[in-house]
Amino acid sequence: MQHFDEAGIEVYALSYDETDALKDFADAHNITYTLLSDPDSQVIRSFGILNTLIDPTDHPWYGIPYPGTYVLNQEGTITHKFFDNNLAVRAGPEQLLRAAQGQTLHEAGVSEAAPQEVQVNVALDGDMLAPTVQRDLVISFSVPVGRHVYAEPAPQGSVAVDVVLDELDHVVQRPLVRPTATPHTLMGTGESFQVHDGVFELRLPVTVSGGLGSGATEIQVSGEVRWQACDDEVCDIPTSQRFELQLSVAASPPVALRGKQGEALEPNAKDHFRKMSERREVSD
Repeated sequence: MQHFDEAGIEVYALSYDETDALKDFADAHNITYTLLSDPDSQVIRSFGILNTLIDPTDHPWYGIPYPGTYVLNQEGTITHKFFDNNLAVRAGPEQLLRAAQGQTLHEAGVSEAAPQEVQVNVALDGDMLAPTVQRDLVISFSVPVGRHVYAEPAPQGSVAVDVVLDELDHVVQRPLVRPTATPHTLMGTGESFQVHDGVFELRLPVTVSGGLGSGATEIQVSGEVRWQACDDEVCDIPTSQRFELQLSVAASPPVALRGKQGEALEPNAKDHFRKMSERREVSD
């Protein structure tokens, strides 16, 4: 929360759990941001995020929202939405900070004063990977003045900038996030296509699956960055650069309703769950 506080960004979490359950949850996990109780799912419905895949007769779970995050500006306008088809994945704090501040927080790993060759650097935006938390692999490019690299889609027979991960067990990736490209027209032929130039970055959202194993503390993430650089007269042959990152991995948090660790962390969780189930049966 330190970075959010320093940026003056308020964080709220909305749940269909009751206030006493949220208090116990916050105490158990040392949560310092505001938790909002919406036991009748009125606010959840107003945002249009009620999980309609759950049958209304399934009392314990009906009323839960689709998990995700909204970023609002000072006028209360939604500027970004973070929702994933995988209900176990959440946007990482770095992604939310970038969206809330409208800028990139990751320091580029390349310099604008690049030499004659394209420079590429790959790094993780964040201190470690964690199950259910999505973080970005940041691929920083610096293209020499007077040159460009092809964006997606590239002209036929050419190669656009891309990032391809090796087949990695327990690493889940999302679609590559590309910056807005610039149209470029050749003076001689009038041919126009999309390019990137100067300093820019690609972002590949990744997370680790829960099947990594409780004893694992590191994971190797490797792959290849691809591009093709040109000027107004000639194009280089397609180029690739391998990368390997040894990344720290955080342990999966214990689940309150499953296992002795979770029960020790949240001893009242089962009572809260039973109370919620009984209340929903009565209200129906």
